[in-house]
Parts: sequence; C-alpha cells; structure tokens
Amino acid sequence: MFQKERPYSNYIVNAIKKIKDLIDQNPFQYKTAAELRGCITIPHRATVEKAFKEVYGAGIKEYQVKTRLEASKRFLEEGMSKKEVAAKCFYTSQSSFAAAFKKEFKMTPTQWQLSYAI
Repeated sequence: MFQKERPYSNYIVNAIKKIKDLIDQNPFQYKTAAELRGCITIPHRATVEKAFKEVYGAGIKEYQVKTRLEASKRFLEEGMSKKEVAAKCFYTSQSSFAAAFKKEFKMTPTQWQLSYAI
C-alpha cells in the first residue's frame, strides 16, 4: 500500500480493501463504481473515494476500468471479437473501447492481437 497522508479508521480501510477485492475477483460484475459501493456499507463516499485513491493510486472507477482493460487482453488473445470484448467491458461502441485500450496500452486492440499471434 502507498503511504497515507493521515491514518484512516479501520472501517474505511476495510471498505476500500473490500472494494478492491470485489473488482479484482470479477472486474465485470459491477458496471459502475456506484453499484460497487452499493454492495457494501460505507460511511462517507467521498472519504472512501479519497482513501482508495491514496492507497491504491487510482480512483475506484479508474481502477475498475484499468482492471477491465487488463482482462480484455486475455479475451483478445483467446480470439474473441473486438465488438464482443467492447460489450463485455461495458463500452457502448467498439471505437470507444479501442480508444481506451490504446490510451492504456499504447497500441490498438488489433495491434495487441497481432503481437500476440506472432
């Protein structure tokens, strides 16, 4: 974990650990960060968001998206179509998925598939 500016209560620490575990176990189970937060009891949304970012280096939504994009590489390697992968990752279009993928990994999904096939 990253060094914290100030200590958080055990309640906050446990809440952010639970959120991270839920994302890591199945990044596709919860579409939004709000759905994710809704499955656990949290005291103050803003405090949990701040603590999560401070401890894990990214906000809850950002961490969710990065985890999904990381998992999408495996789907592409297995031959799933880019359209199917985009839908599975909750993107409304293949082009928005490709843009996010390229921003994260500095290559397009097609380039990823080609580099994996070699």
